[in-house]
Amino acid sequence: MLRAVAYARFSSELQREESIDAQLRAIRKYCDEHDAVLLTVYADKGISGTSDNRPEFQRMIADADKGEFDAVIVHKLDRFARNRYDSAIYKNHLKKRGIRLISVLENLQDTPESVILESVLEGINEYYSLNLSREVRKGLLENALACKATGGPPPLGYSVDKETHRYVINEYEAEAIRMIFRMYLDGSSYTETIAELNRRGYRTRRGDLFGKNSLYALLRNERYTGVYIYIADSAKHAKGRYDRSGNYDENAVIRVPGGMPAIISEEDFHRVQERMAQRRHKSAQFSAKQEYLLSGKITCGVCGNPYAGNSRRPRPGHPLYVSYKCTRRNQKVKTCKNPEINRDVLEEMVLERLCSSLFDPRVIPSLLERYNRYVAEKSDSARNTAETLRTELQSVERKIKNTVNLMVDIGSSALKDKLLELEKSKEQLSYELKQALVAESTARITEKQLVNLFRKAEQELRHGTLTNRRKIIDQYVKKVVVYPDRVEVVLNFVEGFEVKEVLEKKRES
Repeated sequence: MLRAVAYARFSSELQREESIDAQLRAIRKYCDEHDAVLLTVYADKGISGTSDNRPEFQRMIADADKGEFDAVIVHKLDRFARNRYDSAIYKNHLKKRGIRLISVLENLQDTPESVILESVLEGINEYYSLNLSREVRKGLLENALACKATGGPPPLGYSVDKETHRYVINEYEAEAIRMIFRMYLDGSSYTETIAELNRRGYRTRRGDLFGKNSLYALLRNERYTGVYIYIADSAKHAKGRYDRSGNYDENAVIRVPGGMPAIISEEDFHRVQERMAQRRHKSAQFSAKQEYLLSGKITCGVCGNPYAGNSRRPRPGHPLYVSYKCTRRNQKVKTCKNPEINRDVLEEMVLERLCSSLFDPRVIPSLLERYNRYVAEKSDSARNTAETLRTELQSVERKIKNTVNLMVDIGSSALKDKLLELEKSKEQLSYELKQALVAESTARITEKQLVNLFRKAEQELRHGTLTNRRKIIDQYVKKVVVYPDRVEVVLNFVEGFEVKEVLEKKRES
């Protein structure tokens, strides 16, 4: 019998307890029909799936290491994660421990085509999440253009006027900000500044003692010169949090000089930025590191020891040579004679093989047929759900009307409570109906569109960010074995389905 746990989640105030209950009903029904015993339920309430910063989700991932369950069951894949890269890394974490991820409504089989189909579904889930958040952002954007607060705590040194919703200076906190900039320009160290702030009783916005990270962020915050800054969702980290340090894409930012009162002069702010840049440049000269995509994946075909990243200059003044090298060659007694291999050459070989295997155009017709069949089934199911929800919504609206009429006639606190309960039900049903209508309108895709998706995904693997490329490699590359004359690459698409490729070593130019 399959030992299973359930994971359920809702993300907004409109998705209440009923949403969790509906997910769990479907999961329990699945367990009854598939000879599975449900051991534990993990549920995150009112938390978005675009980030992995979810307490119950992280508890489930930690419990996976104990080996007490064989499968994690979700109602839909978007309950597990709406971010494709979080989804990939955590599914791989479960897979390494022999734990399956099962979706009740998207029960995919363990085949190579299913790997790509699942990636397409995750991409669509992420699209719908972003599309929904775009509607919310419209209202925030209007507030931002008027230089009003858009929610969340104001920057240290400011308060929000309750009538105008604009930022005003909090004189007590502003004095701490002025002191931080003044001491930095006078040459005080972070340690000295922090000690003085804490001695005077100043605290961070969260009420904590000051530390180096909080001090650095404050010194980089251009808002203190009177520039109103609104950071859009596209400036979020991969973890779903905003970058408040100033290292964000300017295309995702609204900046209005004079949009809020200034605490620091522009001249002092720019002097601080110049001095910080000089310190970073000086520090970087001594701390530059090389990046290695295949770290932890490579073993020596001669002695079996790991290969590790290595960089050196053949002679003084020569360019840096970056490679992977057998760790036994790094020891004082070099007992392994297997030569090192150029990092760029090896990574190019492995990425080329991974791309050609993952994005084989021969699977497109089969994948297209399976995806469009899934869309049709999902649309039919959503249409039936929408009809049921419309009927329930009409019934609730009638009850609300009758209750209001009774309150007008006789008045009652019990009727008032009943009305509030009905209003909540109406709100929930309206939200679920909107979601069902979106699912019903899910569009089919053409072969040309699928080919374009393939190309974009392949470009992400070849030229995407280092973090994203590493996550893809971690999921699909099981190991790389380096021999004196060849390289073996073992790709791991799904549990029990591996592909071994033997590649001839390329000559370095």
